[in-house]
Amino acid sequence: MSCGRLEVRDGFLVLIAALWFVDEAGVMPLFLLAAAVHEGGHLLVLHLSGGRLHRLTLTLCGAVIRCTLPEGRCARAAVCLAGPAASFLLAAGAMKGGFFTLAGASVLLGAFNLLPMQPLDGGMALYHLADGGLVLLRGLFGAGTALLLFGGGAWLAWQGGGIWLLLIGALTAGQEGKALAKSRNRV
Repeated sequence: MSCGRLEVRDGFLVLIAALWFVDEAGVMPLFLLAAAVHEGGHLLVLHLSGGRLHRLTLTLCGAVIRCTLPEGRCARAAVCLAGPAASFLLAAGAMKGGFFTLAGASVLLGAFNLLPMQPLDGGMALYHLADGGLVLLRGLFGAGTALLLFGGGAWLAWQGGGIWLLLIGALTAGQEGKALAKSRNRV
């Protein structure tokens, strides 16, 4: 489903419906607000820095911004880091207002996106700051983070703490492997 520059994929709708069904605590609207503010941070800095939005796509894995980035590696990295910055600003405001669940959701979203792995914001910022270079260093950051997530998830699963972190580690390891393979082809 498309509306101007916004596209909503079927997977996103299925995910939202499934999460809404199991959300007994009623926190999903807060996570959606935190995600909207996060993406709004990216879009604001993109606009202010001279970039151009082509399309915002909501997918099963999150939001994907297709855009023309501004010139300069610092400006491109600023666009990447604006989402987590907006998340942390929302968290600070929510804490002051006593909205602790919203603050927690926003911090969780911002911190996760700062992981130094592509396509997350932290990994993309490193990529732009390195200006296409340092492929090995970026790969080591990403692979190390993915291994920590996977290892921590395996340990938690072994201790009876659930499998969510293990699944996130496996997904991020796969994504990091794809990003590293693309980087090798570009250099």
